[in-house]
Amino acid sequence: MPLEPLADKYRAFNWNVIEVDGNDIRAFAAAIDEAKSDKPTLIIAHTISGKGVKEIENDYRWHGKVPTPEEGERFIKYLKI
Repeated sequence: MPLEPLADKYRAFNWNVIEVDGNDIRAFAAAIDEAKSDKPTLIIAHTISGKGVKEIENDYRWHGKVPTPEEGERFIKYLKI
């Protein structure tokens, strides 16, 4: 069975559902603070894998793949711009 609409399913059971940009660490940290409530909470972090590195962004083949040292150095340079 499909999971979507996941947020609506949890809301139907009176859960506190927080949806956040998972690539924004400040927004995610704020969601964690907001999650401290009196009822169960689900945080859905919408993310883009490899965000910020054009050659691997949204490429499922990089999920769990370790870059070579050269690739790692190049990718870090993209993120420091």
